[in-house]
Amino acid sequence: MTRPRMSRRPVLNVALAGGCACAAVMFAPRDAHAYGYGKFDLGIDGDATALLAPSPTQNNLSTLGSGFKIRFGDHFRWRTGLNLMPEVGYAFDHVFSAESGTPENMNRMFAGLRIGFGNKVVPTLYGHIGYGFRSVSTENGNGASVIPSSNGLALDTGIAVEFRIAQHLSIGPHAEFVYIDVPNAPQWLAFGGHLDFIF
Repeated sequence: MTRPRMSRRPVLNVALAGGCACAAVMFAPRDAHAYGYGKFDLGIDGDATALLAPSPTQNNLSTLGSGFKIRFGDHFRWRTGLNLMPEVGYAFDHVFSAESGTPENMNRMFAGLRIGFGNKVVPTLYGHIGYGFRSVSTENGNGASVIPSSNGLALDTGIAVEFRIAQHLSIGPHAEFVYIDVPNAPQWLAFGGHLDFIF
């Protein structure tokens, strides 16, 4: 007496469904908020700058300056350690004058992306593109006038390290190169520290 042969289709369907369920459990975040997924990030940067161009000597400017950035965006953080943050912001850098020079200001509005990998310590690369313009401070320091024909494309790229010292706070150092595509092509290096508040 021959035994009826069982169809393999139900067995394959059950195996496929089980495999999909396991994959969904494995790759889905167990607790999205515990990993900071899709949270609002407010960043504040403080910088010391080193002017590379135009020539500080020929333009009666100091090589040294200072500045700050305010930026905000969505911080996406996965359990694998990948961190992505699209962001927008505003940056201001002040170039000190030499003895007989006039101080200059570099202003930028930008949008870009930060990419990092890690959980408690996160090495990060970032870059921005935006609009930049230069202005000259008045002698008494009470105002500034925009330099004609001195506005255009602004680019920056940099590296940073994020130290997550609390659930809603990270700090760290950064260094970046900035360039504005206008006459005399201002470009400088910026070194500083930053605070990120994650909500």
